[in-house]
Amino acid sequence: MDRARAPPEDKEHVLKPRDQPLNRSTEPSSSPSVVKVVSCLTLLLCTVSATSFAELSKSNDGSYPYNTFVVPCAVEALKLFTSALKLLVLHGRGDSVRVSFSYSNFAMFAIPAFCYFVSNNCMFYIIRELGPTTYQITNNLKVLSTALLMRVFLGRKLSWLRWKALLLLVVGSVIAELKGDYSMHVRGSALGYFFVLCSCFASSTGGVLTEKLLKGKSDATGSDSIHWQNIQLYFFGVLFGWLAFVVKNTHTLSNSVFTGFNPAAYAMIVSQTMMGLSVSFVLKYIDNIAKCFVAAVSMLCVALLHTSMRGEMVPIRLIVSIVLIFFALERYNNNE
Repeated sequence: MDRARAPPEDKEHVLKPRDQPLNRSTEPSSSPSVVKVVSCLTLLLCTVSATSFAELSKSNDGSYPYNTFVVPCAVEALKLFTSALKLLVLHGRGDSVRVSFSYSNFAMFAIPAFCYFVSNNCMFYIIRELGPTTYQITNNLKVLSTALLMRVFLGRKLSWLRWKALLLLVVGSVIAELKGDYSMHVRGSALGYFFVLCSCFASSTGGVLTEKLLKGKSDATGSDSIHWQNIQLYFFGVLFGWLAFVVKNTHTLSNSVFTGFNPAAYAMIVSQTMMGLSVSFVLKYIDNIAKCFVAAVSMLCVALLHTSMRGEMVPIRLIVSIVLIFFALERYNNNE
């Protein structure tokens, strides 16, 4: 183990087997383009499945038969275990794994972890109030809040054409929520849209700050193993999830944590775990806009899947909304 020069509170290590050359590193083991494509496809599949399983896990009366606060905590714990296991496997098979630590950088992961905690819990209320299709459509509003926050935190400027594309994105999302009786009233409840706003800004803030931390303020932190970076993020995710569960269930801790869980709920936990892991790869090797573009594609998949499961025709307003959103995203990504 080699120790590099660093301030007293910073520790940087390269985990490697004895007599292993330092310059040998296979993380990621595949080419960058393959990692990007696989990450995006995995994120798409897991986003669609997680939303669908959340809808299927509800009772006949539309409520959730289990404690929804358990889900984010279980997901974060599973992601933490997966990342730690992956880090140990890489080290065990002879790969060089860079691990640096500083108390200030470690504490910074608490901020995006809390943002994700808020966003993940909002998901259940949005699906309950507005439905899975609307949840995916309104998720596209994250592109607007993400662009604003990337300007603030990452200093990325947008052209006027890109701002117009973002405004078109908002229009497309609103059209999907209008009633079909020409009353120009939205279809969902005010409470549902309140949770949409909370989820959008919390998720966007978490995504931008996570991208900043994953890519690092310097070459030292930016070249850290993504699994080690995820471990620090997921540690706080588990902490926030467990504290929320304990506070909400102070008088019922004697009951089983997974009381009321059905197969769809367990499948949702697995899907959200894989979704979270793939988001980290997208943020580290691409950026937040790529994540938002995947969300737009998943919106179409969820809309088609949900309407086919209910034996309904896809409404015209939804088709118009999808066309506008895809056109907005295409304009955004083709205008510098």
